[in-house]
Amino acid sequence: MAVGGTAAGIPAAVERAVDLAVGLPGRTGVIGGVESLVLDGRRLFFGFDFSSDQVLSPLIDDGEAMARFAARHMRQRTGAHDEVYWARLVRASVDGSDLVWRDEQRTFTTSALETGNAGAAHGHLLYLLDAATVEAADDTAEAHQAMGSRSTVANWSLLFAPYTRGTERSAGR
Repeated sequence: MAVGGTAAGIPAAVERAVDLAVGLPGRTGVIGGVESLVLDGRRLFFGFDFSSDQVLSPLIDDGEAMARFAARHMRQRTGAHDEVYWARLVRASVDGSDLVWRDEQRTFTTSALETGNAGAAHGHLLYLLDAATVEAADDTAEAHQAMGSRSTVANWSLLFAPYTRGTERSAGR
């Protein structure tokens, strides 16, 4: 599972174990839905707050685990719901998205990200980068300009680390 061990091809330092029982600090009990994306052929689910454009969960590659996480840490406008309810939303996220119109906009490969060529998914990737980051404690203008002043929540580095490596390489040319 993307939240517990090292996925094939992902360095151990990039993929950190995430405790699904805890939830994300400051993002629990928030109203949201379930979205998904595909990275290197592997479907990954995540919670998303559409009203504030924030990621509400780690990337989770198991639908049942995503439903459990959502039942414990997320809400809908109608309140809290059980795993069966959230499992329906997990299944629906495979067939469609409320964030993008075309499936290729939420399909990524590590090799394409490393070259900085995410194709049709490029804009969505940048949107997700913003939604999955938190500001550093330093509130100065210089800190906000430095990429180090932002960090991804949970294990979202699974998706962004190859993109950042590709950007660094192309910037050095």
